[in-house]
Amino acid sequence: MRLTRKIVAIVVVLGVGGRCKGPCDSPIYCQGELLHAVQMARLFADDKTFVDKPTLKPEAQVLAAFARIGGANASRPALEQFVAENFGQEGSELRAVDVGGELAASPGFLERVVNPVVRAFGREVHGYWGQLIREQDTTRLCAGCVSSMLPLARRFVVPGGRFRETYYWDTYFALEGMLRSGLVDLSKSSIGDLLDLVDMYGFVPNGARVYYLDRSQPPVLTLMVKLYYEFTHDVEFVRGALPRLQREYAYWADKHCVDVRVGSRVLRLSRYFVDTDVPRPEAYSDDYELAHNVTGDPQIRARLYADLATGAESGWDFSTRWVRDIHRVPVLETIRTRQVVPVDLNAILYQVEMALGELSDLVHGASGTYRQAAGERRQAMDAAMLDPTSGLYFDYLLEDARRSTEFAAAAVWPYWAFADGEAKLAARAFAYLGRVLDGNPGGVPATLTQSGQQWDWPMAWPPLQYVAMQGALRYGDPVGVRLAQSYVDSVLCAWYATGGSLPGILGKLGNATDSGHMFEKFDSAQVGSAGGGGEYTVQAGFGWTNGVLIWTLDKFGPQLTAPKCLNLNVS
Repeated sequence: MRLTRKIVAIVVVLGVGGRCKGPCDSPIYCQGELLHAVQMARLFADDKTFVDKPTLKPEAQVLAAFARIGGANASRPALEQFVAENFGQEGSELRAVDVGGELAASPGFLERVVNPVVRAFGREVHGYWGQLIREQDTTRLCAGCVSSMLPLARRFVVPGGRFRETYYWDTYFALEGMLRSGLVDLSKSSIGDLLDLVDMYGFVPNGARVYYLDRSQPPVLTLMVKLYYEFTHDVEFVRGALPRLQREYAYWADKHCVDVRVGSRVLRLSRYFVDTDVPRPEAYSDDYELAHNVTGDPQIRARLYADLATGAESGWDFSTRWVRDIHRVPVLETIRTRQVVPVDLNAILYQVEMALGELSDLVHGASGTYRQAAGERRQAMDAAMLDPTSGLYFDYLLEDARRSTEFAAAAVWPYWAFADGEAKLAARAFAYLGRVLDGNPGGVPATLTQSGQQWDWPMAWPPLQYVAMQGALRYGDPVGVRLAQSYVDSVLCAWYATGGSLPGILGKLGNATDSGHMFEKFDSAQVGSAGGGGEYTVQAGFGWTNGVLIWTLDKFGPQLTAPKCLNLNVS
């Protein structure tokens, strides 16, 4: 029987044995009766809205006001009034930063773009960074007022839309564009904020909110520092960053390693893993209702909460990569993320190990044991994950003691990571990608399974197109140009369909009322359509979309043409 709203609204979440392992001890933003009551009342279409609101009064006064309206038994109208009187506007602890003076007047990447429409679009996107740069401003918070924001001392880039704070792996892809746009100091400060989080917490949280303190995201901080060094040759920045990078790597080695048995061999690889037994605060009602509709067993609910949070740590929240039964409705009822050893995480950690060796050599003249660790990981990945017939790498399923047979776009991440992969295997893998593109002109979808989740078909995500292009470039495969063109087509056509125009080059659609949106994801089956699915509506902004576009123009500029979707009448 499906749980009714009336029952849900008065039950307080407790972990197994009555203890909660929430992301923090905040009685407002992480766990407790207040969070449960507000989120289960569904006051907002998106649960993240509430936990992003700072208080207007000291925490003790807010808790007392909640008790006065009946606490866990408060009515929905009372909760609405309570939130209105005690909480401010989400994002009000932030202010926009003007970076116009820091943008390169004539960025080099534009010089490589031959087509005038594509070049003009690149210049337009180059100017969008000012919409996405923030810094904290807590001066409007009262004494004793609280916020879910983690402290950030510097300027930072945000993804956009509901993602008001800095996010971990998003930042890497934004940096690829920011550095090419001349925003070197801003790139340095964005990385610096993430390094500060390592100092404070020992790792980089998913995003800069207290409710993310129990999980991270794909660990690309070392790759950011390496990228920054490649642009600036700033050895002193690397010297200061290196101890923090080593500390973060130790966190991943300690918390996320797992033994994988292949035949008689025991191999050491890594997985995402979050230890929690409560719903994610920013998706509280969805998690709670899913768990209570699956089972009445609190231990099974706790495992489901942990696997949901682990799915969020992967960055792929959510996908059929993480479930036992891809045909189950709703599909997340069989989520088992902690039983999956992901290809992409291990390819990233291989890259991190190799980069730590390089950076250690740069600073200390010795690479330590990092390159050895990378070599061992590579051997383990080849043994446990590589399918030599297709050339693709597949996730390893711990419960089933086998590699998965379901395609995910992560399957080619190792070809970006490995400089010395076998050319014949790479050619097979990229030939497979070419066949995927034959049926998906808008880009490579996250998977080939249609589930309604946002990291499944037909969603084409900018980071996944970037990784595939990087791999194709490394191995000189011509599918790279196809990937680049499909990405430019998707981004430019969606922007045009939502009102984008280029004076003197591209006229605005007659029925358009907006001025063009840069979406976070796209529909692989329909060029120019935004992606959908998942826990929230499609977001515009968008940091990694802009960054990957600028990188793509830089790398493939001479080969790119204007998309067929455009009305090329001069405005």
